[in-house]
Amino acid sequence: MERKWYKQGDALLQEIKELTPGDDELIFWYIGQCGYVYKKEVTVYIDPVLNGLEDADGNDMRYYPAPYAPDRAAADYVLCTHGHRDHLAIETLTGMAKANSNTKFIVPGDCVGALLQAGIDSSRVVEASAKKEINLPGLNIYPVQAAHPVHQKTPDGKDTALCYQLTLGNIRILHLGDTYLTGQLLEDLHSLASPDLFFAPINGGDYFRTARNCIGNLNMPETATLALMLGAAVTIPTHYDMVKGNIVDPLDFVRILREMDSAARWQLPALGEGVVYRRVKNME
Repeated sequence: MERKWYKQGDALLQEIKELTPGDDELIFWYIGQCGYVYKKEVTVYIDPVLNGLEDADGNDMRYYPAPYAPDRAAADYVLCTHGHRDHLAIETLTGMAKANSNTKFIVPGDCVGALLQAGIDSSRVVEASAKKEINLPGLNIYPVQAAHPVHQKTPDGKDTALCYQLTLGNIRILHLGDTYLTGQLLEDLHSLASPDLFFAPINGGDYFRTARNCIGNLNMPETATLALMLGAAVTIPTHYDMVKGNIVDPLDFVRILREMDSAARWQLPALGEGVVYRRVKNME
């Protein structure tokens, strides 16, 4: 199947710049893999990959090109969940840093050095650590430790992979990045308020991908079960369509979720599509 952008380039950038969410709204755009743009009072990018992904032979592993160059992306904050290049793309981050001198970059402790080495000033880099809340103008971040493939820290105690609970205004987002499901993660997620928007990977894992050093994730039944357990208002599957050899059909996830609970809500935005989420006022 040919993968095409619904909106990209100038049209997408203009929409992100000009659309303004209402009091109980948040707008989000899908930019591929686990990458999303969230807009409330501030504009937040998470796991953006706005450059090519070449394999050892120089072949691009992307199924579709980036929607626009990184130096055209204006963000208040950029978050990365871990150091793999389909989540923390140095070429993208340095380009975004040049585009806006005020952009802050929030990454796990193990990733800070990569940004500094790439020339991003330390004053613009915020180290994220599990269970240590980060309060920034317009954005609250609460990280929990992901299992990618296991829960781990560096020898000096830095987190290597994180999930993020983001609060923008009165909207709660839970973005898992890449992770397996463990008892520890389940306990940590249960301690959080139910998310309005739940972004979770669905590509699973198998022997052959593991053998070529492609670490897996939650599978579809796990993601659906977790979404219902957490009381997510809307679930958005991630990590299913960008990298060659590591794709699945998100419609299979929708079928599984609806079989578990026909009232469950979900979104499958097209590439470059903006979605307006409106919060139900009595949701707690």
